Amino acid sequence: MSNVIESHSSGNTVLPGDNVSEILEAYRDDEKKPVIVGPGLKRLNKQVITSYKAGQLLHRPVNLFWINSHQRYYIPCERDTVVGVVISKTSTFCRVDIGASEPATLSLMAFPNATKRNKAIVEIGDVLFACVLSASKDVETELVCMDKDGKKDGYGVLPRGGYMIKVPLNICRRLLAPDSKISRNLGRKYRFEKTVGLNGRIWIRSKSIQTTILISNFIKQLEYVSFDQQDQALNLLQQKMDNNNKRY
Repeated sequence: MSNVIESHSSGNTVLPGDNVSEILEAYRDDEKKPVIVGPGLKRLNKQVITSYKAGQLLHRPVNLFWINSHQRYYIPCERDTVVGVVISKTSTFCRVDIGASEPATLSLMAFPNATKRNKAIVEIGDVLFACVLSASKDVETELVCMDKDGKKDGYGVLPRGGYMIKVPLNICRRLLAPDSKISRNLGRKYRFEKTVGLNGRIWIRSKSIQTTILISNFIKQLEYVSFDQQDQALNLLQQKMDNNNKRY
């Protein structure tokens, strides 16, 4: 999430089961375009939209609404991008821990250019970036490591030497926002790689272990940092980086 989104937020706190249809209609940007519901909202029919999470109802153009809540437990949703760890493997598929109630299933042929004779090489313990293909309470969640065109597009097994952390889900959405000030400023000041999953897991890798740990700790602290305190938090991170460079 960003300041731009906050400035367009409706600012309403909702509880599970609340009917938010009237609020959404009041904050619509374009009467001709339909309302798009995001995480935390459920469309019961054409007229009724309810919430299934407790939190703040937010809004940004065009007609996009969702609920921002402090949540660590991940519920898989189709088309979510996730970071997971391979926990078991067979000759045709592997099971991946994505932080949900049950492991997800990933076919070894759900990779670009993979065939029955030439399956993807995946080992137990590998950290990978994948997309949720299907999610239902009645069947296992299914993952794929390619986009809709069959291309890699960043998906697959992540390089070794990285470090994975777990944070609340709203922190991941905050970092993935197109106008995220935190991601932009971190990218300008420090050379590192990061992969953010919507399941509350972030993979980080840099040239030194010290830098990786400092950036990881900084991202974890975002849970307690407001938007107005972001610049101050970045300055403190810079001071720690400078002290670390002098020490080593």
